[in-house]
Amino acid sequence: MNEKLSVEELEGRWENALLSTDKAVAAHLPVYREIKKLAADIITKPLDIEDYPAAAERLAGLLKTIGCHAQGSIFHFYCDRVSPSSIGNLKFFRLECRDLLSHLEAFDEWRSKRCRLRVVK
Repeated sequence: MNEKLSVEELEGRWENALLSTDKAVAAHLPVYREIKKLAADIITKPLDIEDYPAAAERLAGLLKTIGCHAQGSIFHFYCDRVSPSSIGNLKFFRLECRDLLSHLEAFDEWRSKRCRLRVVK
């Protein structure tokens, strides 16, 4: 899989991922908010090693709920990456959560730029 893609192809893939993610969020907004909160809590709060499998299962379940039909979305990409069977070490789980949150922040920024609503005083 040593495929060399042009910048335009990579940007097109990213745009498709954002569009797919946007559709998933529109259909499951409360789940999206819960994913962001849980991932942020995992990164910022102490997580006991005994609580790791439950937190990972919870996050993976939420990602599957929102991303199972959203092929190519950010959620679909992270479904397996955060499951306890994929990550053997807690510090890698936190890194995946941090990476997930940074992708979701980029998505939120992209989404806000597309919105044409303005605040009028």
